[in-house]
This record gives sequence, structure tokens and C-alpha cells, in this order.
Amino acid sequence: MTQTKIVIAGAGSIGCYVGGRLASGGAHVHFLARARVKNDLDKYGLTLSDWTGYHAQLAPSQFHVTTDESVLADADIICVCVKSKDTQAMAQSIVQSGNHHATIFSFQNGMSNSETLQNILPQHTILPVMVPYNVIYQDKGHFHCATQGALYCQDHPKALPLKTLAEHANLGFELKPDMLNIMWGKLLLNLNNPVNALSGMPLKQQLETRGYRQIYAQCLKEGLQVLKAANITPGQVAAVPVGVIPYILALPDFLFKRVAQKMLAIDPTARSSMWEDLQNKRPVEVDYISGEIVALGKRVNIATPMNERLIRLVKQAQAAGLGSPNFSPQQILNG
Repeated sequence: MTQTKIVIAGAGSIGCYVGGRLASGGAHVHFLARARVKNDLDKYGLTLSDWTGYHAQLAPSQFHVTTDESVLADADIICVCVKSKDTQAMAQSIVQSGNHHATIFSFQNGMSNSETLQNILPQHTILPVMVPYNVIYQDKGHFHCATQGALYCQDHPKALPLKTLAEHANLGFELKPDMLNIMWGKLLLNLNNPVNALSGMPLKQQLETRGYRQIYAQCLKEGLQVLKAANITPGQVAAVPVGVIPYILALPDFLFKRVAQKMLAIDPTARSSMWEDLQNKRPVEVDYISGEIVALGKRVNIATPMNERLIRLVKQAQAAGLGSPNFSPQQILNG
């Protein structure tokens, strides 16, 4: 029987971790990667770990990595893991490969990637996947998952092969009937990403600092007001409903640490991908996270000043090209 061919289209931190976990369970995984990543994986193989103590080592013979987009042609499953700005280009690459049968899963931040893929690939089934965790590249082919959670995917018969392969790899993968609301819930949680990127701190330390939490809480309040005006109910993707989180964030530090133990159950070294993008001088995705709230706010006539401020400050930091500005809460508020 022919093995299901999986192509990880965009082998960054999330793509390498998810694809590596699938390969560790015996899946037939191909990584479509940039030359830098290919060189590392060819030389070192893949090392996978998480903050609970999971560890796996994959030799280069246990997967295939290439920079050649022709690998897409006969893929059965394509996991799109590129940044949102590259979604259209990846969709065009799939068109040019001649692939007409693959099920395509979008493992991306933001709200519009699945729609963008579907518009360019109308003959394909496109299924959104919510990735709850943070993955850090630690050098020499080592990808470390620093937060917890299971992948959520749109419930569809064509999702079952990937779900089965994920289960073989002990990779959490749950099917959900309404991914749109879940993606909005995830986007609200991601409104902390620019706060973390500007702070320069690990996530746990940043969340334990009340001044940063108050900024994050204001972003969430704006987001919740905008979604309510747009008649959108965000799905629950955290231990508590997202509408409760601003009140938890506002607690004094000693109470917050008691009440928010699950929120703080993360690797002390974990940081947001937006911080990592600033450090590595890569384009940030703030327009596809905070920008979604600002754009929807304008459509429903709800002001979003804190989210707008963070977008401006993150873009200024990106333009400066010096990594995180390591702003204090007051510097963010005065910026």
C-alpha cells in the first residue's frame, strides 16, 4: 500500500516541529524549506523536545527535505506553514506543480489564509488548523515546543488521514465543527504577541509583570468589543473563556500567579514568534493579528487605539532592524 505523502510547505519552526512529530510516528514527510533550513536538517537531522520533557531524535534518513517546489506535485497532504504574507505565493506554487488532489491544511496565524488558498485552489479541500503552541528553534536542527495544547482542525472527512497519523505520533489533534470562531479566539490570545515582542522578555516573565498585562488586557477588551459589534462569538481556546481573561490579567501580581497557573504553565524561555521575527530581522505578522482587529473595528465603528499603537511600535522596531526595543510598559504607553 502506498504511503500518504505529506509535504510541509514552509519548514519554519512550526512546520519542522509538526512535521518532525509526524515523521517520528512513521509518516512519510517531506519538508519544502529554504536553503538555510535544508542545510541544517541535512547536517544535523531533527531534534524535537517540549517543555514537559518529550525528546526525540530523527536522522536525516527518516524524512526528506528539499528546496524544489516540484515536491508538491504528488503530495496527498500539504501542510501550509508559511507566514501569512507568503500564502498567495505558496498557493501559486501548488497550482504550478500540477497537484489537483491534495488536501491542504493551513497551519497559519490570522483569519484569511484559508480563504486566500481556496480562492486560488478552488478544486482542493482547504482545512484550517489552529496551532496553540510556541516553537523555538534552538540551533543545529533542534526545535523546542515551549507551551502546551492540541492542534484544532476543521471537522471534515478529509481531515481523518492526518488525524490518524498525528495520533500515531502522540501529537494532539482534535476535530472541531466551527473553526472560524476558534480562529477568532486564537487571534484574541495572540494580541499579546506584539506586547511580548516589544518587551523583549520571555512570555512567562512578561505575563507576570502587571504593567504588560494591563496593556494586553486593553487589547483584548478592544478585540472583544469589536467582535461583539460584528456578531462574532470567539471560540474557547484557553482554560477559561476569553471574555474572562482581561479581568484575570488585571489582578495584582500575587493574585494573578495563583489564579492563572495554567496560563503560566509554559517554558520559562518561551517567547512569541513576533519577538523571534524582530530578532532575526524577518517581516512581522502584526497586520494579520492586531491588524485584523483594527480593520474589523473600522468596519463596525469601534475604536482600537491600543492595538493601533502596538502595530505602529512593532513596525517602527522592524524598520530599525535592531531586534526588540525592550520597552517597559510605560515606554509602550508613551510610544
